[in-house]
Amino acid sequence: MSTTRVALVGGSEALRRAKRSALEAIKSIQVIFDSDGFGLLPQDLLELNFDVAIIEHRLSNQTGVDFVSAIHSLARVSSTELGSFLVGAQFSERELRVLAIRSGAVDCVFVSDGLESFVEKVLSAANPLTDFAIRELLPELGSMAISQEDFQSGSVGLNTLDIEEAKILKGYAQLKSDSAIASYASVPVAKVRATLIKIQYLLLLDTRSQLLLRLYEMGALAL
Repeated sequence: MSTTRVALVGGSEALRRAKRSALEAIKSIQVIFDSDGFGLLPQDLLELNFDVAIIEHRLSNQTGVDFVSAIHSLARVSSTELGSFLVGAQFSERELRVLAIRSGAVDCVFVSDGLESFVEKVLSAANPLTDFAIRELLPELGSMAISQEDFQSGSVGLNTLDIEEAKILKGYAQLKSDSAIASYASVPVAKVRATLIKIQYLLLLDTRSQLLLRLYEMGALAL
């Protein structure tokens, strides 16, 4: 059984203790880092070999979503591989979930949802290919603004795809699973995953969730 390595950043000592206790009750989870976040910089996490980092939205000198966005930018420059991120907050907010996804997190975890939901999301987020939150949110999202610059750069990037890659993207835009896309495009699953990563890079994105959100903003999803 593989171990999910978790980092906890921010929040009160009591909150972190409760989260840590809930996580360590699961044999497959190991908490490898626990910090109140004071004075912690995004680059401080680059050397941590974590699978999931939970970043509280209310940090001492910036928001959790800004922290996640900053560490993704640093990792891109230094070619450092990162685990997944979850942003923590007190009460469930759809808008914050979207902001978190846009910053490069998988989703948010909310105290109001309880510890069982928290642990389930941590385990789900450990899969680097996961995009469960944005798929869950899509039916609730209305029209979303996107800058002309982002739309144009996205369109230019997508126009560079070859026929096979374009078919893979079309399958993803239809919200198919990787295996279903592979069957649809007559390619191996590994090709599907490599192509979606390539498209992320073309659009200067770091996660699948960001990619799905960007496709939605561009009106490219078949909903």
